[in-house]
Amino acid sequence: MLERIPSVRELTRQELTSLRAVVAGSFVPVHQMSPQNRTRLLELGLIQNAMGGLMPTPAGKIVARL
Repeated sequence: MLERIPSVRELTRQELTSLRAVVAGSFVPVHQMSPQNRTRLLELGLIQNAMGGLMPTPAGKIVARL
């Protein structure tokens, strides 16, 4: 469980671009995101693995729109 929502400033440009792609598509196959970005966004609780792909969490939707 997240204690706080991460700030956009905590993400690299590539991480933010990846997050926005997941939010825009609502579901992205795992292989379409670099392993580094995927790991970091999962650790921050901004995306989640679901049904063989990546989906945004509510926190991820908030951060992507900032």
